[in-house]
Parts: sequence; structure tokens; C-alpha cells
Amino acid sequence: MGDPSGNHSRNATRWGRSLEHVGDHASAARLQAQYPHMVIWFGETSGHFYAMDASGLHERPTLDALAMPIWQRTNRPRPRGTVAVSAR
Repeated sequence: MGDPSGNHSRNATRWGRSLEHVGDHASAARLQAQYPHMVIWFGETSGHFYAMDASGLHERPTLDALAMPIWQRTNRPRPRGTVAVSAR
């Protein structure tokens, strides 16, 4: 869909991101910086946040809702009686 007003170059944004969702993209980028082993982004069309890791794609309506399972996966305590083994 073209811009009927002819102001396409003035309204164009980097990587197709609209100015309306700049804060959502920045929030997703901050969460990704905390969890570099995951790919995290905001979908403008759906209005949802997404994360991709080794177990698959995770979609949630808010960043907080997405952050909770990510945090649980990466900060889950080890079962009692287990010993951490370092990978050399």
C-alpha cells in the first residue's frame, strides 16, 4: 500500500518500524540485551512480543508476560543434590 499523500520519504522509518511503536521495539531490544541467547522482538501487526530460543517460538501480549517464562527458563534453581558441572 503506497502513501497517497506522497509523503512516503518523510514518514519512512528504519527497518519498517513505525514511530508509533518505537518504545515497544526499544523495550524488546533491552530484554534481548539481558538474554543474548534468545531472539526477542515486537510484532507491529499483531501488537505482541515474541521470543525464539532452542525450544521454539514464544508469543505473549505484553513484555512482562514474555519476560516471566524467559526468566524462569534461565534462572530456574537446580534440583537439590545436584552439582553444577562446568563445560570445558
